[in-house]
Amino acid sequence: MALARLTLARAAARRGQQQQRRWLGRPAIRVERAAELETALDGADQCAAVEGRAVLEVGGADATEFLNGMQCNDMARIAGGGGGMLTAFLTAQGRVVADAFMYPQPAASAGASGSPRYLVEVDARVAPRIVQILSFYRLRSRVEIRDATDEYAVWSLWGPRAATAATAAAAAQDGAWAADGRAPGMGLRLVAERSGVPRAVAGLEQRSADEYRLRRILKGVAEGADDFVCGAAVPLECNLDYMGGVHFSKGCYVGQELTIRTHHRGVVRKRLVPVLLAHADAGPRSPLCVDRQWACPVPPQAEITRTGGAPPPSARRVQPGRLGSTAWNAGLALMRLDLVQQYVAGDDVAFEATAADGSRVFVSPWLPSWWPAAAP
Repeated sequence: MALARLTLARAAARRGQQQQRRWLGRPAIRVERAAELETALDGADQCAAVEGRAVLEVGGADATEFLNGMQCNDMARIAGGGGGMLTAFLTAQGRVVADAFMYPQPAASAGASGSPRYLVEVDARVAPRIVQILSFYRLRSRVEIRDATDEYAVWSLWGPRAATAATAAAAAQDGAWAADGRAPGMGLRLVAERSGVPRAVAGLEQRSADEYRLRRILKGVAEGADDFVCGAAVPLECNLDYMGGVHFSKGCYVGQELTIRTHHRGVVRKRLVPVLLAHADAGPRSPLCVDRQWACPVPPQAEITRTGGAPPPSARRVQPGRLGSTAWNAGLALMRLDLVQQYVAGDDVAFEATAADGSRVFVSPWLPSWWPAAAP
């Protein structure tokens, strides 16, 4: 067991070194205000392949009704064709199994039966679990479920041409697409055949999957199993309501009760927020800088602790949060909103996490500028 852990640690170190070498020539991103980080990688027409995603195909005469009861958004939004939508699959207790994009397939892909067919894009690490859940609830529904990951690749497109790319993709039936409305400037999501580069990305500057991950993290957009922890995360804590991934007036679906109750109570004490990480010698309020030569030493789901300020009453000594996905020294973290507000206001409170080697890493959170005015 110890040898296996050592091997994994060495592999992670090698990946970090490779990442450092790959980005050695890229300048750091320095800004005066945290909100400027959200748009720091916007601008030119660009695209990136999104790694680590699986694509499932669900079709059949009852596919639309079946899927409407399996996830938390409204299938009426996409049943007529066009673009896809953000959603999530929940447990019966209302915890997130996985976030997902769901796309209607073009009419040419519907098959001889003419039955509706949908592509479901999820984190590859939880795809088997989603297949298991769908198969369990299928019962006598006329639905077919299969893993189509080997046939499709997922792309993200952004920049001024993103909207026209959606029109072109629809006209050419060049895969399935969705306007990525999770945060301003996220652009377009495209699922296309793996056989080649989609026509919709022609002429766009192609960036790496790491750059895409950094971009969504700086915008405060959660994605995948590191942010939506299977069986633990709550939809509203992961900002699915802010990102348009939950429909609060549709019919019944698996996990509805906790989601609706949380929404109507209007009390969400924790949410995923963007953070910057810094070594201890930089201090608890480090400059706003994204350093691409920084290999993150803190693993996902590492506990974030509080430093500085008056200690809270013993009854409220709850840890401030946990780290989610990271890209260099940027990341997302599920944190107590009252403490984040104190930090943003300049109060004497700071946060830190423990790296794999035992060293301290300071955590600097901020609240995304695109959140609703009444939030948090």
